[in-house]
Amino acid sequence: MPTLVRPVPRPPTTEPARAAEPLRHARLAGRAGLTMIGVAVATMLAVALLGPSAVVPDLGGGDPPWSFRAAPSDTLVIQLSWAAVIAGGLGVGAGLYGLRRGWRPARGVLLAGTVIAVLTLALVPPAGSTDVLNYAVYGRIAALGHDPYVLTPAWLHKMADPVGELAPLAWRNTPSVYGPLATWAQMAGSWLGGGSMAGTVLALKVMTGLAFLLSAYMLDRLAGPDRDRRVRVHLLWSLNPLMLWHVVLGGHIDGLGAFFLVAAFLALRRGGVVAGLAAGALLGAAAAVKAPFILAGAGLAWAARRSMTTFLAMVMGAGTALVVAYATQGPEAFGNLVGKIGARSLADPWRVITDALGLGARSSTLEGQLALGAALLIGLLLCRRLPPGPPGLASVRPALAWCLCWLLTSPVQHPWYDALLFPLLALMPAGRLDGLLITRGVVTSLIYLPGALGLLQLQPTALTRWIAETYRPWVAPLSADLLILCVVVLSFAGALRPRALPPAAGGYYDHADGQSPPGR
Repeated sequence: MPTLVRPVPRPPTTEPARAAEPLRHARLAGRAGLTMIGVAVATMLAVALLGPSAVVPDLGGGDPPWSFRAAPSDTLVIQLSWAAVIAGGLGVGAGLYGLRRGWRPARGVLLAGTVIAVLTLALVPPAGSTDVLNYAVYGRIAALGHDPYVLTPAWLHKMADPVGELAPLAWRNTPSVYGPLATWAQMAGSWLGGGSMAGTVLALKVMTGLAFLLSAYMLDRLAGPDRDRRVRVHLLWSLNPLMLWHVVLGGHIDGLGAFFLVAAFLALRRGGVVAGLAAGALLGAAAAVKAPFILAGAGLAWAARRSMTTFLAMVMGAGTALVVAYATQGPEAFGNLVGKIGARSLADPWRVITDALGLGARSSTLEGQLALGAALLIGLLLCRRLPPGPPGLASVRPALAWCLCWLLTSPVQHPWYDALLFPLLALMPAGRLDGLLITRGVVTSLIYLPGALGLLQLQPTALTRWIAETYRPWVAPLSADLLILCVVVLSFAGALRPRALPPAAGGYYDHADGQSPPGR
């Protein structure tokens, strides 16, 4: 009689659980990132709706955009603003971390969140800066038939003009330094605003908000059908609180330049003479808003190098757009732009070095030499060491390299200049540069807060003293220097690309039906 052998039960395997663990972490990180982004946007909205404060400029009242005029304390609004910027940076970082490890949010949620955030932030008073009030004053001067490159806001202020009376003090004796296309946009805002500071600011903010949304749409198109690339675009641009704060809520004209720049990359993707001409004209338009946008032309030129006719058409388009734009203004338009050479800002990365050397008035010359030399070296290094660009968009990699080397080293830096940087970064593959540049955006953003009033105009507190005596003169410049060092070291080490992750067994798709969409 055969002996019955009872099968020995195998211990339950833990492999599926181990495989699912990274994906659970990815979903947790992604959802936490979106939550922090939502909290950041809600906090920005609250700061604006509290009304005039150390962060929100007074628009005169009476006309929209309206607020509660709650007269919040300086400490409260500064703390809320800092919290919004820091939470926003952490949210973008957490979202990118989750995306790279398998989290796939619903595209509809990202698009709906973008539209809601942009519309709400565009329709409330500006916060964190008074630049949009300067735009309104220059637009008013132009709308009255005068030259904003010659006359200063002080002239309009002395006339007791309703817009000029609210001209910010810091720029009251400075003529416009913006490009001709920016002046036309400012003049259009003045016409729409009807001689009211509040109305003009609202018109300018709505204009910039629409440009921001259109840029998001075009970036989504450039990202192509790949789902990961589309989500990355929306995290780094459409729902990036750092850009929402400066471009949409702050109303900075850099958003209009970003729109023309992204349109240039979209136009050149088709190839040919017509595409080259259109891309060049759009690049020239971006530079006619703000001159630094011309740096991205290095990428467009690289993409067009294989076809001499396309290359020449692009150069002709850019040159014609710039010549025509500046020909409509007097020589002062170009002279004021050149006059900014040698200027310094609070985010100057060379400030600690030149101050330590005690150079005084000679510091601007040394800083210019340091910045130019460092920019050339870092630009060449990044052109060789950045990760390969996305398929079909060879122009993005060199454009990012040259724009980034300028943003890292220039003595004149403002966080809203990153509207030149983040659209290009959003189109590139994920890498270690993401975390570095998000950190840079947070650090430089905090330098300019509160933004509406200078620290000397506020009641001295422990917070304002720390910002004035420690953060601005030491922490922020040293952080900028450390960032330059990190980029150089990682470039030489060939470590700007992330380490390859093991393939995941699927991804988390935050859809109502819980199903993965076909394809990526």
